[in-house]
Amino acid sequence: MGLITAPHDLLQLHPHWTEAEELQHVPSWVHVSLQQTPWVVVRRAPALEGQVAVGVRGQERHLRQALNIPASLIVQKVTPEQLIASQFDSNLQTASANDRWDSMPVLQALKQLYSHWHNNQMIWGPTGSAGFELATGHPTLTMTSDLDILLRCSQSIDRVRAEQLWQQTLDLPVRVDVQIETPYGAVALSEWAKPATDRVLMRTLQGPVLVKDPWNPRLA
Repeated sequence: MGLITAPHDLLQLHPHWTEAEELQHVPSWVHVSLQQTPWVVVRRAPALEGQVAVGVRGQERHLRQALNIPASLIVQKVTPEQLIASQFDSNLQTASANDRWDSMPVLQALKQLYSHWHNNQMIWGPTGSAGFELATGHPTLTMTSDLDILLRCSQSIDRVRAEQLWQQTLDLPVRVDVQIETPYGAVALSEWAKPATDRVLMRTLQGPVLVKDPWNPRLA
C-alpha cells in the first residue's frame, strides 16, 4: 500500500527532488524555497495514482505554487495532530520551548487552545504557518499570523457542541480559523456553529459545495 496522505499533511521531500520532471518548469522562487526548506503541504485536489497534490510556500504570503509530485519523492509525513502530540505534554509545557513560544502571539494562542481542548479526546492540530514552522523548524510566523486549526471528526458533532468549541477560540490573542474535517470534506467550525444556518460551504476534492449535513452530504 502506498503512502496515505490527507489535506494539510506536511511532507518532507527527498534531496533528489531537483531531478523531478514536475519541478523543471516552475517559478525560480519555488526552487529557492525548497532548497531552504524541502517541505510541501498536501492540497485538497485530485491527483493521478502514484502522485500527491501539494503546495509550495514562498517567503511571501502571496507566493504559493500548486503541484502534483510523485509519492516516491516523500521521505517523511507529519500530520497536524502529530504536531500537538510532539509539542505538548500533560503539564501543558512545550516539548521544544524556545523564544518563539514566548514572542509569537499565534503560539501563545495555540498553548491556550490546548489548555481548552486537550481533555476533549478530539483529534486536532495546527495547520498553516504555525504547522509549517513547528514541523520544519523554519521561522514562518509573524506577529500578525492567524492560527489555523484542523479538527478531525469522522463522526458528526451537533451544532450546540460546535458552538461550545467555537466560543473557546474567541478569547485567544489571535484570529483562529478552525476547519472541521469530515470523511467528505471540510467545513468551517464558525459556520457549523451557527444554528440558524441551513447550509454550509464544504470544501471537497471536486470543489466547494453547499450541504446541509457535512457527514451525509448526499442528503443535502
